[in-house]
Amino acid sequence: MADADRLAVLHADHRVMQHLKHGALNRQQSDAMVADYAAEWSALGFGSWTATELATGRLVGYGGLRVHDRGLGIALRAAFVPEAQGKGYGPEMGRASIDFAFDVAGADTVLAVTRDSNNAGRRSLEKLGMVLDKQEQSAEGVLLCIYVARKPRASSSRGG
Repeated sequence: MADADRLAVLHADHRVMQHLKHGALNRQQSDAMVADYAAEWSALGFGSWTATELATGRLVGYGGLRVHDRGLGIALRAAFVPEAQGKGYGPEMGRASIDFAFDVAGADTVLAVTRDSNNAGRRSLEKLGMVLDKQEQSAEGVLLCIYVARKPRASSSRGG
């Protein structure tokens, strides 16, 4: 994948990866994750995108859709460098991902899982219109918040 070198730097950044269950990744782990990202597109028809700052060409984050590893369904994901936070990348990536899930991938529901302590992430999900569905403890004892977005149903018109 063309972004493997740039993603390796991002995946190694503890500031970015601290809210993800696997934490920071070494180069070998990052390359394996990048290979998974690429395989998801051909196998599932959806996957991850990178976010690049237009003015500098710098990779500032990534996100998109994945099948949740605990069988919860299609999950929204995103991670950004702290310097990019608050600049609209998260909502833009989140909205594009949800729209893609509903309009292209044919999903009826998209979920997002974040730590209860990730206040910025929770606010971002709520700004996208996602609703807190439930909270549960991870195997590591971390309180997780599971948010959902449901595809709006087309309104039916009745003739009269």
